[in-house]
Amino acid sequence: MSEEKFVIEIKKRPWYEWLLWAIWLFALVFLVQNAVASGVELEPRAAAIFWVMFIVFLLGGGVVWFVRRNQ
Repeated sequence: MSEEKFVIEIKKRPWYEWLLWAIWLFALVFLVQNAVASGVELEPRAAAIFWVMFIVFLLGGGVVWFVRRNQ
């Protein structure tokens, strides 16, 4: 019988990369909050703009993660 061992490797990232991800997450929360608030205040144009910006930021972060995941 052979024993298979799995190793989890945690890569250290520079501090500025963590800062940029935190800013990205803050921007997503900010955009969702403004989109919901604009929808509640019956401002459909502003809500639509914020939802589109949220989707663009979300997809942009996903693309950056996908491109950099194997580095």
